[in-house]
Amino acid sequence: MSQENKALEIPSFSLPESPLLPASTRQALAAYRRLMQASVNQAASPPAADLDSRRRHERETYYQSVPYQRLRALYDVNVTLESIAGVTVETIVPNAGIAEHNQSRVLINLHGGNFEHGSQTTSQMESIPVAALGRIKVISVDYRMAPEVQFPAATDDVEAVYRALLEQYSPATIGIFGSSAGAQLAGQLMVRLQETGQPLPAAIGLIAAGTTKETGDSIPLVAAILQAAIGYSGLQESLKNAHYLKDADWDSPQVAPAQSDAAMAAFPPTLLASSTRDFLMSSVVATHSQLVRLGVPADLHLWEGLDHVFHYNPELAETTELHQVTVRFFERYLGKG
Repeated sequence: MSQENKALEIPSFSLPESPLLPASTRQALAAYRRLMQASVNQAASPPAADLDSRRRHERETYYQSVPYQRLRALYDVNVTLESIAGVTVETIVPNAGIAEHNQSRVLINLHGGNFEHGSQTTSQMESIPVAALGRIKVISVDYRMAPEVQFPAATDDVEAVYRALLEQYSPATIGIFGSSAGAQLAGQLMVRLQETGQPLPAAIGLIAAGTTKETGDSIPLVAAILQAAIGYSGLQESLKNAHYLKDADWDSPQVAPAQSDAAMAAFPPTLLASSTRDFLMSSVVATHSQLVRLGVPADLHLWEGLDHVFHYNPELAETTELHQVTVRFFERYLGKG
């Protein structure tokens, strides 16, 4: 390795909680971290080894959690399980009714969870506030996950749902958004639609992940923060050995769309959001820069001092801000039908 490219050995230093965070956010973060640690301990011994039972246990535990109960108290929606093109989906509709101008619009959510978790759990943390605040129907795709399947099974499922919705909605009235793995999946879907000659949606939202390879400054920086804060030292190893993408070709735009300027130049208007202690912030920032360079309308929003997928904590004022940003973005770009 040349001297110019040599890795830096950074001396240890103290990293306080960001002084720019308001007191209410600090209090909410402290309470949330205590809850998350308790939930980790509670879920350490699932009732059965088979995946169906384990995921059922995860859901039951999640629905009893304080953050989820708080979410349902904040947002009055109806959640139903349905099937579209043979794929299970959650349909979220505000009980106040869909706004008149949204009657011909729909949003598709792709949940986070490292392509292994999030089914019917974090999917609702992402979808429920957007449906309620935007008074719009949100369909969250319960795509297949690892370890049962690998790439591109999730893309196949989301494409099937999207094609089916094209029979009811104009592509100009469809928006797609996702967080973390779901954001990666949204980017992968854009490449698939280009390859198969399908019309792209009006706009997409990529939250807490971009379209690049899983690399950049934010990964080692946040890995160091996590090790210091909670003793977790496996972030980079976990990313490298992720089951769903373990055998995927990261040089292919089907996996990392940023590998192709041509593919990225065809993207619809894109919302990108992250936070300064998100280990995938570098991917989000680099994706935004590439889209801007290619002339694609792209909005970038960063929140100070917060972690990866901070919006899973409904008590944060910043969480509400992110949901409102998402609603306004799609209001701007979705057609009226």
